[in-house]
Amino acid sequence: MEVTSMIEIHENMVGIITTMDGASIEAGQIAGKWVDGHNNFQDADAFLSKGGNKGLQQQVILAGSYNLNPWFAKIQEIHMTEIPIGNVGVVISYVGEEGVDVSGSEFKHGNIFSKGFKGVWAEPLGPGKYPVNTYIQRIEIVPTTNLVLNWASARSESHQLDKNLSTITVRSKDGFPFNLDVSQIIHIPNFEAPKVIARFGNMNNLVSQVLEPTIGNYFRNSAQDSDVISFLGSRKNVRKQPEDISGMFYLSTM
Repeated sequence: MEVTSMIEIHENMVGIITTMDGASIEAGQIAGKWVDGHNNFQDADAFLSKGGNKGLQQQVILAGSYNLNPWFAKIQEIHMTEIPIGNVGVVISYVGEEGVDVSGSEFKHGNIFSKGFKGVWAEPLGPGKYPVNTYIQRIEIVPTTNLVLNWASARSESHQLDKNLSTITVRSKDGFPFNLDVSQIIHIPNFEAPKVIARFGNMNNLVSQVLEPTIGNYFRNSAQDSDVISFLGSRKNVRKQPEDISGMFYLSTM
């Protein structure tokens, strides 16, 4: 017999479990199946008798003290996932059964699934703290308030999504190049956030793959229709009108 210390999980932390014994993890999965009735892995015999798997576990343990056998289970402590106010968290799960796409026939840019299945979940997480096992799930933060993006080399917002955007260089009808600083407002409704992630993967890709070329081309095309003096004199009227992009988010130019 050997005496060991209790395992303590601190406040606002999550314990990730890896077991040293059990059945092999099923093919196509990266973590063991969900097993109940083992008292947070403190009852190793119950875990094994219920068919628990050896290796990374889906279940986590929360703040508290636990009598865990260190030869049966290893613990890694990580921070809880925090979703700030004004944002939602889109869940991308790497474990679970293959589900049925619930995105609808009009959305053709990716698949979205119900909670518990593998893939992008249809229901995002609201603001708060969550005990997410980051080894089996990824949370993509999506702002749901009005978001300002600057096409200006000397200015960017605190969210840093526009840090790689720069002043737009355009050419007038009479062949003169000149620079424009543009500010853009986008708004993503919280129920559309999973579609944005299913299509683009993250917010940075949305900016670089859609907004950057869309806004840049709009102003370059607008400038080609007039000379420099006329364009700059009427610039307040040269605005990208609010529009719905792919039914997922709305944009308008300041």
